Amino acid sequence: MAKYTVNLSNSVVYSIGDTHGCGREVMDFVTRLELRSCRLGEAHPAYIQLGDLCDGFAFPEDRSIDVLRTRSEERLNSIPELREVLFRETNHFVDWTRDEGVRGTMTGRELFECDRQDVVEAVYQAFRCFETLLLYSRFQQRHPNEFFVIFGNHDGDILRGRCAYGRQQKYILLGLLGLSPDAVINHMANGKPTRVLRHPWFRWLNSRPHIIMSKDTVYMHGGPTGEIGSTIQPGESFDAWIQSIDKARLEGMDHPLFKEHESFLSPDGAPNDWLMHPDCIRNFLHAANKKFLAVGHSPFLDYEKGPMLDLEHADDVMKKRFRTPAQLPPDNCLIKHDTNMKRVGELWACRHEIGTDIWTGIDADLNEFPLRCS
Repeated sequence: MAKYTVNLSNSVVYSIGDTHGCGREVMDFVTRLELRSCRLGEAHPAYIQLGDLCDGFAFPEDRSIDVLRTRSEERLNSIPELREVLFRETNHFVDWTRDEGVRGTMTGRELFECDRQDVVEAVYQAFRCFETLLLYSRFQQRHPNEFFVIFGNHDGDILRGRCAYGRQQKYILLGLLGLSPDAVINHMANGKPTRVLRHPWFRWLNSRPHIIMSKDTVYMHGGPTGEIGSTIQPGESFDAWIQSIDKARLEGMDHPLFKEHESFLSPDGAPNDWLMHPDCIRNFLHAANKKFLAVGHSPFLDYEKGPMLDLEHADDVMKKRFRTPAQLPPDNCLIKHDTNMKRVGELWACRHEIGTDIWTGIDADLNEFPLRCS
């Protein structure tokens, strides 16, 4: 089996959508799910998180400087490793803005006490992502056969450099992870993954699988593109595709297979719209010899790609669809996991009994419901 593909033998799997810096909330949720599972007498369930650790888009509703700084300070007080790297005398951090680019550097104290809104937001996001990498990597190392984190497109974004998303928070996050300002600028301008991968948490992130398969389900962050769904065939063709991804990962994140918006990590283009092209999923699952495809990446799977969704003016019914998991066409085989956490969505898990058609959703209060179908 390829290095970045994992096969599970567990009879029950709990899976959770994209993190986006909410690692503390997810870890608390997994702990409570474990206790619940133990009470139910389940034997060795697996827990899967579907990626996108390294973009802390999620903000509280109040994004004022005082609120964000208070929440950032709370993390400083509860994470000794974070306080140590931020205030180490030799550490300096890149000061970057969208309009001006690199403005210079700041000490950790200057960074934390800066009263510019853009900096305060970026610090808050970077702290959350630092915490997520810390919590996930340590928990996974303690539970290597129970807890799995899948590689997402935002994770590739930071390893690749030349980031498409959240550049300012990534300048700070890379500094927190020990890169000098010159190394951070070099990475973000030219992409130098070997520098990033010197850090153990980023080495851990880079080694995450891109596909996990149980006996009846393929778990992945994004899903097959239209091209993959129309060309891949059962048996050797599917195995060859798995091997091609494995080889590409070893070559680096600049490989075309991982191109933003066009790869299996982020199948965002109209030709990849599964609502319009359901045979893409049917063919992929037939080739994989599986019954279900479980994905994150997008909370909008039951909407056509292309039209701009007006999230600010979405009604409550539409927001509920974005913020809940679902079992979708074709044939209820597509399991939507992304519950819009990056836009203050809701935390859910999907529970599946392998070998059955039983999928349920478990909310943050551990209430269990049949998955929404559409």
